[in-house]
Amino acid sequence: MAEEHKLAHDAPTQSAIGEIEELKMEIVEMLKDAAVEFPVGNKSELANLFPPGTKMACRVGGKETHFDELAETLTPDDFPLEDAPAVASKILSRCSLV
Repeated sequence: MAEEHKLAHDAPTQSAIGEIEELKMEIVEMLKDAAVEFPVGNKSELANLFPPGTKMACRVGGKETHFDELAETLTPDDFPLEDAPAVASKILSRCSLV
């Protein structure tokens, strides 16, 4: 029974999921406004899209993490990123939902 409680506690809330979806939309809009050319082929190209200290952030491992830091967590297998929604999804997949 205790294990079930732990699993329920660890599940992402609707609020957390909604925040991630909002961040995805913000990233897509930001990339559209910047007229980014796709595909994004590697981390250095991605780093150019998110200057150090980009304001939008999420929580990873209990601390606030900025998007430029999240971009550093991607591996060569994560590329190419074909469009803005792919960039948003890949980066935000590194965010903690709980």
